[in-house]
Amino acid sequence: MSEQNNTILSETTGDVERHPPAGRVAVVMAGLAIGVLLMGLQLWLLTIALDLYLSGRNEGVWQLALTSGLIFLGGIFVWRIALPRRI
Repeated sequence: MSEQNNTILSETTGDVERHPPAGRVAVVMAGLAIGVLLMGLQLWLLTIALDLYLSGRNEGVWQLALTSGLIFLGGIFVWRIALPRRI
């Protein structure tokens, strides 16, 4: 009987084609595109803030840095929501 159980457990499923549910790939790609755009925006905001700070024009530097930080926190929030739940 134990020989039969080993056979069942050692069976591979590499020959079975698996496809994600319809629309799942589009949702993942849209999320990836939005994430890349937000990272680019965050980098741009930090670059402008650093340029203003180093040139001595301090007006608006903290607002830009704060906006970049909020984008970062939003990304962390979405990432935490997207993680699978462990019970």
